[in-house]
Amino acid sequence: MSADSYRAHPCTRCPWRVDADLTLFSDEDMRKLAGANGSPGDEAPHSAPAMSCHLDQPGTAHPMRLCAGWLAVVGPHHLGIRMQVIAGELPEQALRPGPDWPELHAGLDHLVAERAKQNGCDGQTPGADR
Repeated sequence: MSADSYRAHPCTRCPWRVDADLTLFSDEDMRKLAGANGSPGDEAPHSAPAMSCHLDQPGTAHPMRLCAGWLAVVGPHHLGIRMQVIAGELPEQALRPGPDWPELHAGLDHLVAERAKQNGCDGQTPGADR
């Protein structure tokens, strides 16, 4: 995996940023994150999808690149991503925030709770309860 296959810094609208407007993300977006989620003590299996930056989706001008925020928060708990690091296909530094990064959500539960708060809800997003 080359350096242009992942983002080195979270984009300005990255949902993993604590300053992100999470009302811009749908329940389906949250289900996708839940499907690719791993956390301490709850590793995402090798078969779990990896998350590309939402700005690099099909039909956009950019190639698909892994989301920097997702890599920093979830990557260390995602077997497929860790295997890419071991194989030398992804640099280990992609799995941790850089010195000039914005603050990131601690995990998916925190991100989902903040999204519910921003949306004026108390409940969790369906399918994002991992």
